[in-house]
Amino acid sequence: MKKGYSLNSRNQLLISRGAGKKALAANGRFSIDNRNRLIYWLNEPQAWRRRYGLADKIIFEGKWRLGANHDLELVLDETREQLKGDCLALKADIVGVNKDGLTFQVKSRDREGQTRFQLLKLNGFWQADEANRINLAVTKKALPDTLVWEGAWQVNQNQQITYTYERVDLKTKTRAKQALTFEGYWQLNNANKLTYILFGEPQSRFDFRGQIESPNLYPREGKIKYRLGIGSKAGPGRKGRLICLYGAWKFSRKLGLNFEMDYGQGRRHNLEFAAEIFLANKNSITLMLKDKAGEPLGMSITFTRRLLSQSDAQAFLRLKKLQGESAVEAGIRLPF
Repeated sequence: MKKGYSLNSRNQLLISRGAGKKALAANGRFSIDNRNRLIYWLNEPQAWRRRYGLADKIIFEGKWRLGANHDLELVLDETREQLKGDCLALKADIVGVNKDGLTFQVKSRDREGQTRFQLLKLNGFWQADEANRINLAVTKKALPDTLVWEGAWQVNQNQQITYTYERVDLKTKTRAKQALTFEGYWQLNNANKLTYILFGEPQSRFDFRGQIESPNLYPREGKIKYRLGIGSKAGPGRKGRLICLYGAWKFSRKLGLNFEMDYGQGRRHNLEFAAEIFLANKNSITLMLKDKAGEPLGMSITFTRRLLSQSDAQAFLRLKKLQGESAVEAGIRLPF
C-alpha cells in the first residue's frame, strides 16, 4: 500500500495514514546508499512497526534538487510504496565540497530527545550550465539529478572558486551566511571558454562561457581578465562578472609561454600557451598566444628587451641569438 511521506522541522519522518488521520511521526536516522538513494532507518519497537506495516528501513526513490533555502530536497517518484511528487526537504548544512560530490550534516532527535548529528554524502561530479551557474550532477543509473546553485560565484584570494549563500532559520527567522570553496586550478584552452578543474578529479570541472576582457596583455601586470555572465538568462539575476587571474609570465624551453599561478598552501599550476613570435624591432617582441591545439586565442603579449634581460635572461639570450638571422631582422614572424 502506498503511503505519503514528508519531514518535519526536526528532520523526523512523517507518514501519512489517509484523510482525517494524524500522520505518524517515526523516529530514525538517514543514510545514502551507493546509488544515491535516501534511506530512513526506523528506530521504533518491532511491535510498533508491525502495527503500522513498516519495515526496519524505508528506501526512497526520487530526484534530488536544491531548494530555495539551500535545503537538499528529494522529490519522490511513484513506486508501489510511495506517492509521486511527495517532497522530503532535509534541514541540512552543507559542510564540505568534495571532488566527487557533496557532504552535508543533518541534525535530528532520537526517541529519548537527544540531538544527533549525521554526515551524509551525495556522489557525483561538478559542472557548469549554459548560464555559468555551478551544478552538481548526482550520479544515477539513468540520467543524473542536477542540483543548481542559482547565485553568482566569486574567486577568492587563493584564486579558488567560492560560492556564498544565505540560509533562513524558519523558526527564528534569523539569517546566516555560509560559503563553499572549490579547490582546483584554472585552464584556458579556448578563446571563449574559461575552465576550472577540481584537484584530483578531472571529470569535476566548470567550463564557463565568456570572453577575454582585454586581448592585449602586459607582463608587468601579471593578470588575465575574463568577462562572464552568471545567472539565469531570462531573469534579472543575470550578472556580468569580471574574473581576474593573477600570475607570473615565464618562457618555456621552446619559447612557449607559461602563466604561473599561485593557489596558496604551496600549490602552483601553469596556464600553458603555444605562441607565434614577431620581432618587429630591436626593442620589443610580441607573442600571439595559441591554445595547445595551435588555435589562436585572440591574445597577445609584448615584452621589451629590457624587461626580458632583467626578468628572463635565458629567454633573452636565445632571442638575441635568433635575431642574428636576416629573416628575423626584417620582421618576419617566427612560428615554432
